[in-house]
Amino acid sequence: MMSKLKIIQAIAAVCILGLSACNLIPPRNISRAEKISPEEVKNGIRVLDVYKENLTSEFDPILSGFQGATRYSIELTLGEEINQYSGHLQAAYTNQENISLDKIIFMLIPNSGGDYLKVKNIQVDSQPVSSAIKFQNSVLEIRLAEPLQPGESVEISMDYFAAVPQEMGGNYGLFIYQEEILALDAFFPLIPVFDDEGWNVQDPPRNADLIFTDAAFFEVQVDAPKDLVLVASGNAVDSQLVNDRQVITFAGGPQRDFYLAASPRFESVSQQVGDTKITSYYPKEFNQSGELVLETAAKALQVFSKRYGLYPYTELDLVSTPMRAGGMEYSTAAAMAVNLYGSGNSASGLSNAAFLEFAVAHEVAHQWFFNQVMNDQIDEPWLDEGMAQYLTYIYYLDTYGADASEEVRAGFERYWSAEEKQPIPIGKPAGDYDGRQYAAIIYGRAPLFILELEKKMSPEVFTLFLADYVEKFRWETVTTAQFRSLAEETCGCNLTSLFADWWEFE
Repeated sequence: MMSKLKIIQAIAAVCILGLSACNLIPPRNISRAEKISPEEVKNGIRVLDVYKENLTSEFDPILSGFQGATRYSIELTLGEEINQYSGHLQAAYTNQENISLDKIIFMLIPNSGGDYLKVKNIQVDSQPVSSAIKFQNSVLEIRLAEPLQPGESVEISMDYFAAVPQEMGGNYGLFIYQEEILALDAFFPLIPVFDDEGWNVQDPPRNADLIFTDAAFFEVQVDAPKDLVLVASGNAVDSQLVNDRQVITFAGGPQRDFYLAASPRFESVSQQVGDTKITSYYPKEFNQSGELVLETAAKALQVFSKRYGLYPYTELDLVSTPMRAGGMEYSTAAAMAVNLYGSGNSASGLSNAAFLEFAVAHEVAHQWFFNQVMNDQIDEPWLDEGMAQYLTYIYYLDTYGADASEEVRAGFERYWSAEEKQPIPIGKPAGDYDGRQYAAIIYGRAPLFILELEKKMSPEVFTLFLADYVEKFRWETVTTAQFRSLAEETCGCNLTSLFADWWEFE
């Protein structure tokens, strides 16, 4: 068990840093036309059977309820200089709103850190359309020739390309090629949520994670040099060698995004937990740390599945990459900072092993509160980051006992102390906090509020509430109001006073 000092330091270190080789199988030869045909788009039909490989058998039946979900068909080619890539994207999009839409928005998330991702040859239903780049080059607005009525579908296509930076930049350096490791965070245009605000986009704030998307399906064909080990969100459903290059097709969904990492340095170790295969990828010299990441992820997956509902996917990958954060969550995957692997201490003075255990548990928690239950990470970041911190507390409680979890709680207090425990509201948009406030409040004060809510409802009732919360809102998007409403319904109590204490200044 970690000592009190080490756990407290781990929490602080994780928060300070921003916490938040494919096996060949028989070829299936999926052509672009087979992935998304015009008939599928026009008739509102989605052939989703390929995604059964991505889901455990208990969750296979849910696919029939996703006929209107966006389906991405993506081709990605990595150059011989693998920091350069190009590709083609098709998105079968159905208007599931109750109003007509005169435009469709795509986020260009890599451009939150620089001018990297470019698009061209934009078409809707095979016809060129007008478009504009907005919000500091981070949003692509596609104007429709005719309004898209509720229930109607279109096929949007475009080419995209980028040169991935080789130095740490914005957004925690998550989109990078360094140390022979390529990390592609949201490397293609991605459709955001449309809600009561309209298309939910804005200038990207310095704080916060940027993905706010509906659950969708991704079929991604990657053409890459054969010496690269590829790690991706989803399952490899096809793999071939073509002209001394590997061509691998991944399928994933329902999920929020698609992530890819690649390196000739990666080795891996795997463990089966129920119907899920967990794999840890790492440079071969960091075998001990790679094993630790795997063991922690396996324990966390078991703890969270038992309490809050089964993990629904057949794979979970954790991969070491360069970044400024301690870790970063993606759908069915997490990236962990490669500088934390190996012996020695992190920049905070904490041992890498202690840091990694806390960070891995936190990132696995995001598979429940980010991927399964999505919230607006810019406007209400407490909902996923606070919950991931709370679940990490639960990981220590169930793995090491009450003394360890109490030390975690003390660590949250310590981190809030960076702001002298001022009653700064936890429910503010990310951009309304300065850098130090954001981390102290979202990673320190927010989980303390959740612990107070747990105390008010009782731990037993609160666990039932969270399990019901996940079940009710799985693969949907939620707000604080919905969270509170279900909590009050579950406990049969009025939480107005408690929420006011944490949302408003006295």
